[in-house]
Amino acid sequence: MQLVLALTINCLILAGAGLGPMALLAPRLGALAVMALAPAAGYALYSVTLTWWLLQEGTAGAAAWPLAGLLLAVSAVCLAACRDTLRPRLAAVSGKRLLAGLAGLVLCLGFLFSPLAAGKKGYDVFRGNASDSFIYMFIARYFDEYPRAWAFEQTPEAVEAAGPMLVPAQSMLSIRWTSGAMLTAAARLGGLGIVEYQYAYTLTSFVLLFAALLPFLAAMGLSAPAASLSALALSTGFFAQMVLDIRAFSHINVLPLVALLALALSLPAPASRRETLGRLVLLAGCYLAAFVNYTEIFPMVVGASASYLVLRLALGRLPRAECAVHIAGFLLGMAATWPVRFLWGHMLAQIQFTQGAPQLWSEAYFTWLYHNLPSGLFGLPLMEYGFSRLPGWGFCDLPGWLVTALGLGLCGLFVLGGLRAANDADRRAPLCALTFSLASLAAFALFWLRGAPWVAGKGLSYFFPMTAAVALYAALARPAGRPAVPRPAAVAAVLLAGVFLAGQLVAAGLRPAYAALNIDYPRYVRNHGRYRAIDGNIAGMKDALARAGARRLAVCSADPWKWSFLGLSLDGPFKVVAPGALAAPDGSGEAEVFVALDRAPGGPPPELAGYRLAENTSYVLYRMPRETLAGLLPTLTCNTTPY
Repeated sequence: MQLVLALTINCLILAGAGLGPMALLAPRLGALAVMALAPAAGYALYSVTLTWWLLQEGTAGAAAWPLAGLLLAVSAVCLAACRDTLRPRLAAVSGKRLLAGLAGLVLCLGFLFSPLAAGKKGYDVFRGNASDSFIYMFIARYFDEYPRAWAFEQTPEAVEAAGPMLVPAQSMLSIRWTSGAMLTAAARLGGLGIVEYQYAYTLTSFVLLFAALLPFLAAMGLSAPAASLSALALSTGFFAQMVLDIRAFSHINVLPLVALLALALSLPAPASRRETLGRLVLLAGCYLAAFVNYTEIFPMVVGASASYLVLRLALGRLPRAECAVHIAGFLLGMAATWPVRFLWGHMLAQIQFTQGAPQLWSEAYFTWLYHNLPSGLFGLPLMEYGFSRLPGWGFCDLPGWLVTALGLGLCGLFVLGGLRAANDADRRAPLCALTFSLASLAAFALFWLRGAPWVAGKGLSYFFPMTAAVALYAALARPAGRPAVPRPAAVAAVLLAGVFLAGQLVAAGLRPAYAALNIDYPRYVRNHGRYRAIDGNIAGMKDALARAGARRLAVCSADPWKWSFLGLSLDGPFKVVAPGALAAPDGSGEAEVFVALDRAPGGPPPELAGYRLAENTSYVLYRMPRETLAGLLPTLTCNTTPY
């Protein structure tokens, strides 16, 4: 319940921060669309403003609440500035769409949080690529108390002396760090520790994605129930789970920003000078937020946006004046990247790095994709083997040939959706979804053919909601676009779309079932076994330290993930220091010291058993004389390199 409350507080703050700016910058957008896009817009505003603040050598921990208050005040001013347009927009609210959206939101929260309730302690820390999780957590720990320049001004020894949990962040301070800093702020707003909140922080992006997809799918012609059901499937289904479990926080955070940008690109042409100015700011803000949050995705964002404009020009649907607004919005956004221009070098370095990405990464994360490509393109693998590890439920799995046929059928729907988007002169969102999807598919095909399957899989995952949206548009949009198909084919298309949506919601339901059984999907993200091997229940240790009045402790483990988890979890309520610093006489008057070490299979060694204060299956917390720890130092193996 603490996590649900913390996430709710964060979502309400982001929604409040984005509500006024969205209402002001898009004056002809309906009230429900404004409310649905407000959380993503609020995240964009908060992340960009926090990035600026950190460049001024502020800290994210100190800025969390003041920045929230400032953005909420600005939002209120924006609402006051557009109050004349609010009343007619509120009067036009559709109760059916409101109820469908709220019902979908409740289900979305249920699907996202149920695995946490069903899973064991540590489920939310060591899933998938925990190394990436720790990168963002270490950045968050650093920005909680220290300005960016501090680490550059200190020697490595001075940084370690200030706290060993600060050292791993040093290598990340010259590249993108906005998502890590946003974790700091979100944890502060939610009143939880960084490790406690990091999983819920990433879940927030899928709540924002669900909300942002609602108006975008409605703009594609889907009815209120269809849009809500589709948004729910795309934000909790297989692809969403896979992206969540890869634990690339920046990738996760940018998903609702892409949906926000796509809708901004799809808005009708500005009808006044004031609306033109608002559109410029909206587009510039979307581009800037995508850039600072996930620099690597930016070439695909630019490619998709440019392709959309070029296609509209080719189809004769983009007046020159409107084209100028789009170009000016992009250039304004790029000009705003000047304070973070160092990220351009990072982007180029990452592009070069992808050329040599290890084959092992593909085997670890994308076995499901290359096992059955037609199925994998649309996130259908669990329809083939999702029930196979649930006792007594294997009969629910579909034959591989049938899942392949469903995938090929969705490919056919995608082609039909692409043709209809090109012919749909009344709706802009379908063509925008198509170009974003084609950018993703082109990246997948290019890198796959060049023998880089991991990069290909990442490219496919960047805009996965858009790929599915094009297929759903072909089947569910009303009125249906051209080319028309015979009625039996139209009915078959609706049934196929229904099967796809049902499959994604089944995947959402399978996740808590697998969590409860402490197992993972077949052919899924390989590193999941680590969360079962490391005991994440450290409440007993925290209680023991608090009862003993501990102020400082040392953490040492031969496993860098174990060291990272325990050190980050305890560094805050207590001061975590290096074992050597704790053992050295420092005049503090501490005759006894606290140190957490790996637990041997047989328990604590006899010579240390008398000093045991608390333990679980992975760690033992000791309270021992300082001289005893000093004697142990030569025998300790402390691996402090988590990535």
